[in-house]
Amino acid sequence: MRAQAAIGLLAALAGCQPGRDDTPPAPAESGVTASPSPAATASHRKSGAGKAVLDAEGIAFAATAGKTGSIRFGTNRAIVDEAAARGLGREGARTALGECGAGAMEFTAYGALTLNYLDGKLVGWRAEEGAPAVTTDGIRPGALLRDLMVARSVRMIEDSTLEGEFDYLAADGQTIGGFVLGLGRDARIASLHAGTNCFFR
Repeated sequence: MRAQAAIGLLAALAGCQPGRDDTPPAPAESGVTASPSPAATASHRKSGAGKAVLDAEGIAFAATAGKTGSIRFGTNRAIVDEAAARGLGREGARTALGECGAGAMEFTAYGALTLNYLDGKLVGWRAEEGAPAVTTDGIRPGALLRDLMVARSVRMIEDSTLEGEFDYLAADGQTIGGFVLGLGRDARIASLHAGTNCFFR
């Protein structure tokens, strides 16, 4: 119950905290792929599976990967929103929040996938369960945490003020953050994020 409340608070976007930036599709039953090859990743992007391909430094859109390539944090919002609309097949819903610690931020949401902007530049993303997205190493929100722990190095953030916060080391050596919902073997990845995000802390 406490974990569900914490996840609900995340959606409120009440405070802002930079995400850790120290900085091929997964099997349907688990949402986790251990180590995709470059060829598998390229095939994944061409197929349109997941539609948005996420990593710790930005985003790519499977349907337009050959045209736009990977979009890094720091890219102008107009470029990102245009590529996202093409890649995801729809316009996003724009919102803003002026109380973030990093400064006034703006967001474009495509269902459960949110792109974050600061001073007109892409600075982060957040993907919740049901998002039209997958990470470059095949991780999706909704996957069982135990499956991710088998495939990747996962660290629960014990001193976090938000329950269920964790991060993991992706296949490319970068760190991606997330939140887990539930306990034990049934614990699921509620969301993933990278870059600068607004969370209630």
